[in-house]
Amino acid sequence: MLAVALLASSTSAFVVPASAPRSCAAASVRSSAPTMDETILEKALAGELEEEGAENVFMSEVGWATYLDKNAGGSYNMNQRPSMADDGYFTPDVFSNPLDVISGWVDSMKGVIADPLSNGFPTISNDQSGARSYPKGATEVEARTIKPKVKDFDPKKRITGIPGFNAFGTPSSKQDIL
Repeated sequence: MLAVALLASSTSAFVVPASAPRSCAAASVRSSAPTMDETILEKALAGELEEEGAENVFMSEVGWATYLDKNAGGSYNMNQRPSMADDGYFTPDVFSNPLDVISGWVDSMKGVIADPLSNGFPTISNDQSGARSYPKGATEVEARTIKPKVKDFDPKKRITGIPGFNAFGTPSSKQDIL
């Protein structure tokens, strides 16, 4: 029993057990066992993650928000712009001093109590602080990644004048027969 427990604990989670059914023998020959990329761990231990993030701002939300603030003059993800944020934008995280985390949370709650609707339902158009904005020269539709369809509301291209109630976009079948 002890040997089975030791054998089970010594096997890798990434290696498929030999007793697992195989659907195609050729596929097992071509593919190797999945492994984890240790690059992030190596860079974190070497202290090089921040350098990589500074080189490529698109790798983090903080980098992207800072880039949009400086270069496009806009905010990111309905947050305030880092240069105009009430809380300084870069707040304490899980790895910070617990007293800093608590004081940051208390300050945040003071802002929520002062204006609960603005903090609970952030929008760009109703932002009283002016810290949320679309990029320079862009409207809401231009700032979207997925643009809405352009609709043609020409009544000549639509069926109109059908009597009855239009439930669920279906025209009524009850027409006046004269």
